[in-house]
Amino acid sequence: MQSKKISRIIVGIVIITLTTFSFLYIINLNGSSDMQITEILEEIEFDAVFLENEQVVKVTFEDHTGNTKFAILEILGMDVTYHQEYTFYDNSGFVDMMSIEEIPKYGWNTTPVTLEIQHSEFGNIGLKTEIYHPDEPKPKIIVEQK
Repeated sequence: MQSKKISRIIVGIVIITLTTFSFLYIINLNGSSDMQITEILEEIEFDAVFLENEQVVKVTFEDHTGNTKFAILEILGMDVTYHQEYTFYDNSGFVDMMSIEEIPKYGWNTTPVTLEIQHSEFGNIGLKTEIYHPDEPKPKIIVEQK
């Protein structure tokens, strides 16, 4: 009887210890990933603005580290998805102009702009933003580890 109580106590202590270490490990992973996202957003510029006078969406990408080797740009939510691929040798950046015949019926929120990049320091990451008008605040950039 006494040995069963001791066994239960030991099992309980082991479970609590493992749960605590698992929780702390998860917090540590999230913290480092948040730091990496901050570093990515400091080093990489990604923007998609609608220039109404020219009827184009101007997409700009600039990697200040110069470590992006390949990128795939897509503008979704249209009849035909806009798709461009870029290979970088020296500079890691581009400016792309896409003609637009009409603004999407439900606005630019339904037209996400995504960029998948292969970066020698950050690995494979995805960036996502929205198209906006020049007089509006820039939308948030979402970063995803691939």
